[in-house]
Amino acid sequence: MTDLLLILPQYWQSIAAFSAFALLHSLGAREPCKNALARLAGTFFVDHLWRLIYCALSFFALYYGISKLHWLHHPANDVWLFDYPEWLWQIVLVLHLGSVVLAYLAFIQSDYLEFLGFTQAWRGLTILLGRAAPRPLALFGTQRLDVRGIYGWLRHPMLAAGFWFLATSGPSLNNIVYLLMYTAYMLIGGYYEEKRLVRIFGGQYLAYRREVGALFPKLPWRAWRARI
Repeated sequence: MTDLLLILPQYWQSIAAFSAFALLHSLGAREPCKNALARLAGTFFVDHLWRLIYCALSFFALYYGISKLHWLHHPANDVWLFDYPEWLWQIVLVLHLGSVVLAYLAFIQSDYLEFLGFTQAWRGLTILLGRAAPRPLALFGTQRLDVRGIYGWLRHPMLAAGFWFLATSGPSLNNIVYLLMYTAYMLIGGYYEEKRLVRIFGGQYLAYRREVGALFPKLPWRAWRARI
């Protein structure tokens, strides 16, 4: 741990960039930011275009900004710090592939076109062309709460998938530092996302939270105790 604390200062650029990204990424998805944008650009812009712009900006900032700043500035730290034993490597590989499957299931269930903002943008275009009447969309995580499928096992499967993908990547110093940054954002961002969902869905979300784990499935302790 002491060695890691001594190493972290050399990553100050990527840590600062990731911190700024995490702050802006969280603020951009919240209602106060959307309300401010609506006052400036109109509700039509926020309802139909903001999600697509938000996702595009997030993608380019993360993958063409922060990631390059992090890995390209420290090429010597891409070397693995240790080798996995064969049996452990097989477990790590299964977990790594499982994280991809988990992300895919969550992405599909949340409607990836809606998640990326394409559904909203297409709806806005049809309204502008006079082919559809203006009406609100029941958006995932804002107007509707989905507790089926993978969301019946985890409340935040995308965050969990990102964590396991990074945790089971090669154990290089670059990957470990990036995992630490992501974990901090996952815990802090997840905390405030929970507060937002409780504010939106109220008792419905509180009941859901009691039954379903955030990042790890809840074991059915009551059923297990009943069997013994």
